[in-house]
Amino acid sequence: MLRVTTNSTIYSYRKNLLKSTNQLYSAMNSMMSGRNFDTYAADPAAATRAFQIHSSLNATNTQYANNKTVYNKFSTAWDIADDMIDKLTQDLGETPLIRGLNKPSWSTLNTQGDVILSGAEAMVQSLNAQYDGAYIFNGADTQNPPFAIETVTDPTSGETKHYLTYRNVRVDDASDSPYYDEIYEDANGNHILDKDGNPIKNRDALALFNGDSEHLYVDIGIGFEVDKDGNVISSTAFDSAISGLEFIGGGGVDEDGDPKNIVSIMLRAAEVFKGYDQDSAAAGADGNWGPAGDFEDAQRLLDKFRAGQDALSKQHVQLDTQAKYLETNQSQLESSFYSLNTELDGIEKIDQVEAILALVSAQTSYNAAIQVGANVVPQSLMDYLK
Repeated sequence: MLRVTTNSTIYSYRKNLLKSTNQLYSAMNSMMSGRNFDTYAADPAAATRAFQIHSSLNATNTQYANNKTVYNKFSTAWDIADDMIDKLTQDLGETPLIRGLNKPSWSTLNTQGDVILSGAEAMVQSLNAQYDGAYIFNGADTQNPPFAIETVTDPTSGETKHYLTYRNVRVDDASDSPYYDEIYEDANGNHILDKDGNPIKNRDALALFNGDSEHLYVDIGIGFEVDKDGNVISSTAFDSAISGLEFIGGGGVDEDGDPKNIVSIMLRAAEVFKGYDQDSAAAGADGNWGPAGDFEDAQRLLDKFRAGQDALSKQHVQLDTQAKYLETNQSQLESSFYSLNTELDGIEKIDQVEAILALVSAQTSYNAAIQVGANVVPQSLMDYLK
């Protein structure tokens, strides 16, 4: 015959009551916190996966912010290029050039030169635009304005020349000019050293800036890896650098000695028109052209200006393509962020219906345990004395 003692009954009761109390506390805590687990030990597998998802969410959030910044930068650059093509080059470049080449309008040739010069200055101002405090068209250097117009007056002849500079180096001087043999200094008076530690010359600086030599890689969620030398693998990142010099047509001069970029072509055309002596033009005569050039030179510059417009339009299209790619990538990052959040909610957050049922069940068990205690646990002498 099995004999159940009072002590064993009380021990079993306390044990079951404690278990019911813990279950009730756990159910209440889940309802209040809304989480499936509070510690790693509660569910190691789920906690490990949740940690991985949190890490991915942080990375995706950073990549989304990077993508949005670069997208806005390229969108701004596209707007600037759009204004340059539709307004500046058309109204302040091609129109006065055509008008100036019309002989009946030669009486206003100097004025047309002033209009073209103001157009070149306006384009430089546009190319020095900023987004979020960073210069858009200065390649990897986003802290300094890229372009300027340097005006030089010959003390002997009195002739005035205008040079476009990119990062403080002329981009449109004659290829054999002694200027290019001088030591290069940036706007702050700093030098660029070659591999032997010697300061480079203006010619070398122009070659360095003229082309796709600079990169500003940004992680937008396409891998972002580096090689064994610590250099970013270009296929895994987005290059957000925009070379202003390449954008307008490049530096240097062609086989005719004319500038390659559209802004410098405008500067040369302005000099040709402003050098024309309107007072010397008698009725029916051609008048006197200045040392900057004559009618044939202006006609040649007009043809090259139109070619520069076409090149600028291609850059405009390229910016649009890159902006659309960034816009698509931004949508993909948003989708990834949403999917990761959904998976994380499924791991960390409770199911409200199941949590309510668990709480009701735990409450019922606890109430039953209390009732059992009142009916089963032997009463003491003091209970009887009451």
